[in-house]
Amino acid sequence: MTAIDDPVQAVPTIFRIKPDLILLDITMPKINGYKLCGLLRDSKNCDRIPIIMVTGNTGFIDKARAKIAGATDYFTKPFTQQGLMQIVEKYLQ
Repeated sequence: MTAIDDPVQAVPTIFRIKPDLILLDITMPKINGYKLCGLLRDSKNCDRIPIIMVTGNTGFIDKARAKIAGATDYFTKPFTQQGLMQIVEKYLQ
């Protein structure tokens, strides 16, 4: 598992490590999760990696924006460890 706290460095790091799954927060400094998700989806390096948007926003518009950006799924905060494990296992099988 790799945590990246600078969204500007996320793209080159993700291209280098080629993760099996990406958990992506929507609210980040410099670039939001929707934009970062779109950038990743535009690349052949990441077009098949599941991207789970993680956010405290529960509205329909937020979910629609995530889907349009290319997110595979949408996971709301706060969450339990069990909930997190379920969504991770769902996409890593």
